[in-house]
Amino acid sequence: MRKKKLLIITTSILAILILGGVYISTGVKSSKKDRIVTTAEVQKQDISSNILVKGKLESKSKSEISSDLSYRVNEIFVKVGDKVKKGDKLATFDMKELNQDIESAKLELEIQEAQYKEKNSEEHILSLQKDVENQTMDFETAKNKYESSKELYELGSISKDELDSDYNTYKKAQNNLDKIKADLNKAIREKNNDSDAKSLELKRLNLKQKIDDLSKSTIISPIDGTVTAIDAKIGSIPKGAGGLFVIEDLTKLKATFDINEFDINKLHIGQDVNLTTESLNDKVFKGKITNIYPTARIKEGSASGKQIVIPVEVDLVGDVKGLRPGLVIESNIETQKQEGALTVPYEAIYEKPDKTNCVFLVKNGVLKEVPIEIGIQSDLVVQVISKDIKPGDKVALNPNETFSDGMKINIME
Repeated sequence: MRKKKLLIITTSILAILILGGVYISTGVKSSKKDRIVTTAEVQKQDISSNILVKGKLESKSKSEISSDLSYRVNEIFVKVGDKVKKGDKLATFDMKELNQDIESAKLELEIQEAQYKEKNSEEHILSLQKDVENQTMDFETAKNKYESSKELYELGSISKDELDSDYNTYKKAQNNLDKIKADLNKAIREKNNDSDAKSLELKRLNLKQKIDDLSKSTIISPIDGTVTAIDAKIGSIPKGAGGLFVIEDLTKLKATFDINEFDINKLHIGQDVNLTTESLNDKVFKGKITNIYPTARIKEGSASGKQIVIPVEVDLVGDVKGLRPGLVIESNIETQKQEGALTVPYEAIYEKPDKTNCVFLVKNGVLKEVPIEIGIQSDLVVQVISKDIKPGDKVALNPNETFSDGMKINIME
């Protein structure tokens, strides 16, 4: 009895499972026939494609003023924020030491010029030649006297001291003759000597450089603008070619943006752009693209890692009140625009395995596959180009490989 009861229960469970399986299977088939989809309406509207970029403002006209003078700063006539004109005095150096250096250089040059002139004059050579002649005569006289004294000494006519005295006179005359001959030979060799001429020229250049330095003792502004930085300090000596002042024209500004390599060909010189900055509550400023760099560079640190970018310069035009160099500036650069375009959400586009695109129109609960070309893409919608689509048509969203032409569907309300 128990076995029969158990068999009945088991049979009942199997029957329920089988029926359930049939029900589940039937349910799946039913969902394929009655697929539920959401739709969107084809819109006719103006569409544009934009590139959102950030950059920094800088002055178009900027002068970083430095000096190679190694003298102390004596006076500073401006402060940060002052407006200056081209030629205005900014600072002066203490030139007392330089003036002393100039006087010393002048004296050294005068002495060397006199020496050079003396060494290279004909009179100097002739004088030395005359000295050689005179010294030769003195030498011959001393030599003859010494030779005579040697004979007299051998005969006992003079003493040893007298002989030694005549010998010393003879040797002195010989040494003097050798020296004056050496002086003459040296003078002849050094006449118009290149090294002496070069040394003299270096002295002249040294003096000229110091006089030129004197003309640099007053630092002046090379442009009209505003003093934006001062590194000069009274009493200090600039290090090397140290920076002293920065002057910028704050009325002429530009911004530089890094544009992705895939977007660069959408831009052109002369293109108008709008710019905003959060510091001025997103007030809109006008700008124009004035320079697209000829080379690309690698930019690191972005969310996607390394990027290849091309710098683009935008000059601001019109009112720039409130803007200043160093501010972060943002631009939503319009690259394409089409009025009255047919648009659909991105979710309506289906890319087929052959890389062509289509949408599925929904008419009377049936899908119709329509090939399209993609036009301008904005942040939310995309332009579709097809003669078989018109404003107000319904398109299925999120199509996939299971969608097919003629498929019956249910529309989710």
